[in-house]
Amino acid sequence: MIFPCITYAQKKSFHPAATISADSAKKSIVELLDELGKKHPGFYRYTDKASFNHYIDSSLATIQGPQDQLSFYHKLKPLIARIRCMHTGLSLSENYRNYLDKTANMLPLDLFFIGERAYITGNYSGNPDLSLGTEVLSINGKTTAEIKKIMFENISSDGFNETLKYQMINNRFAGSYRSIVEVNHQFKVVLASGSGKKDLILNAVRNEAIPVPEVMDLKNKPRLDLTYNEDAAILRIHSFGETDIKEGRQNFKKFIRKAFEELQNKQIKNLVIDLRNNTGGTDVNAAYLCSYLMNKPYRYWDRIEVTEPFALSIKGSAKMVYGKPIKKDSVYLWQKSRLSSEFDFFEPQQPQANPYQGKVYVLINGTCLSSCADLAAVLQYNKRATFIGEETGGAYQGNNSGLIPDTKVSFDINVNVPLLKYINAVDQTKNYGHGTYPDLPYARTINDILEKKDPEMEIALKTIREK
Repeated sequence: MIFPCITYAQKKSFHPAATISADSAKKSIVELLDELGKKHPGFYRYTDKASFNHYIDSSLATIQGPQDQLSFYHKLKPLIARIRCMHTGLSLSENYRNYLDKTANMLPLDLFFIGERAYITGNYSGNPDLSLGTEVLSINGKTTAEIKKIMFENISSDGFNETLKYQMINNRFAGSYRSIVEVNHQFKVVLASGSGKKDLILNAVRNEAIPVPEVMDLKNKPRLDLTYNEDAAILRIHSFGETDIKEGRQNFKKFIRKAFEELQNKQIKNLVIDLRNNTGGTDVNAAYLCSYLMNKPYRYWDRIEVTEPFALSIKGSAKMVYGKPIKKDSVYLWQKSRLSSEFDFFEPQQPQANPYQGKVYVLINGTCLSSCADLAAVLQYNKRATFIGEETGGAYQGNNSGLIPDTKVSFDINVNVPLLKYINAVDQTKNYGHGTYPDLPYARTINDILEKKDPEMEIALKTIREK
């Protein structure tokens, strides 16, 4: 196997209260992180080894007694987040998640954080005294500033990016609160009011009582859309994922090809591309769109690196499929696949025969991730678009992804492990540890959310009209 499944506890019948000893918990964490340090190409991308080891030692010292699954998960999750890699994920076992979903343990509110302040944007408690837009000051004795700090320390994102973390807690806050902060059946919520503060006791609700935002669950709705108004054409791309796009009953390349033929025939001079909430997906699709927006030869990726232990593990059938990584200087470089075009984009790229020549405006936010963030970085580096919104959640310089096998640790907790380090063909000294920054930044207000406004689109169209 490319990344052997590491199991530190025999799989047994599920018992939510089952525990392992402190020594077993520490051993499990040390062995996992040691293996990640060898195979994960971005393990020390943003944190040097000495600092990481100090953080690991400090974390292990807090494990003093037996650990059940949830407490062990809470010890491991901030360590995984410290890798600062959005594609390196950690999740409770499927059995434990199903166990949690059987009972009422979710805070019955949606919250929207602006800085360290949080406002109610959804009320599922049945209590009419909870008005949308009301500021929440604390939950079960923790201030919203304390809650935000805990959550941000546990959410994985590329580098030092925070816009993804805000998106994660603002889109279905209750789920993040349950998995990171606490599982409880009742919540004391302190609200700001005209007279000072107001205390309420809220009973928890079941998971299904909290709706999934449409931006997180499109079901079978189209992922690609092209519309027009008097100012511009608007191309909305909700995903680059091939499977996801097929669920929306569309073909990416066919749609994009026809869309740009139409733009040319209609002589559209301004194009707004909405990439907000596009979590990425198939690199081939993102690179294909890029080829319609460039008007001269360009680079997309500079290279793809892997660790030496992983490079040396490519043998047999894996070597026939992917090719053997080649050592250059002190690094191992991934090669083009023999059976797929998904790794082809570190060679010089050519634009389409008839690329779009008009002005391009791209809407971005913290859930522009992975291949979507790569596209944004390449377009900005080549000065091919004006960006509007907030910093992308995916890193400007590139990410760790590609091959992402799963591995299991104690309690069947699942870890996602990316094995390829992508280096975008951009300035590697710019935006270090951050995403693509907007040329026209905008931070949403609570009124934007409650009134369902689209300020980024309004800014794009206003900018077009004024030029």
